[in-house]
Amino acid sequence: MSILKKLENHFNNFNGKEVLKETTILALSHDGRVFGQLGKIKSDKDIQSLGALLVGMWQASEAVGEFLSGNDEKDLILSFQSSDKGFFLLRPTEKNKEVFWGILFESEVNPGKIKLYAKKVREFFDKIKIIESKDMENIQDGDFLFKNITEDEVDKLFSFAGL
Repeated sequence: MSILKKLENHFNNFNGKEVLKETTILALSHDGRVFGQLGKIKSDKDIQSLGALLVGMWQASEAVGEFLSGNDEKDLILSFQSSDKGFFLLRPTEKNKEVFWGILFESEVNPGKIKLYAKKVREFFDKIKIIESKDMENIQDGDFLFKNITEDEVDKLFSFAGL
């Protein structure tokens, strides 16, 4: 079964999926590839760029966090939000070490509720092993996110963010 199909099938049993119906839920690899998206679907072009940017921000935040003392938190969340839109990025868990969770929301009355349900989604998906070792071999041997990419393509990839 594909990773996306496994995510979709398991998410169908999540009790809070109605709360998250207008959000975009991304399962992301350590290099920013999107394994799957649930909820409000965004275009593949936008989603792959967002995945790379989100995980890149996480890695940059971790690097900054290394300068801070006592940074042993297991339940860190990277967030950026206004009163009604933003994102939450949750780190991988012990069971699913390969998967970051990105939750994007717009026009939301209660972002705090989305944050709560983002944590619940991650906990819910910890009931299953999302990526088996055979899947990791296929991912590592298969397509790379930035395989044979040119400088122009990198510029285009990040141009939507004004970079």
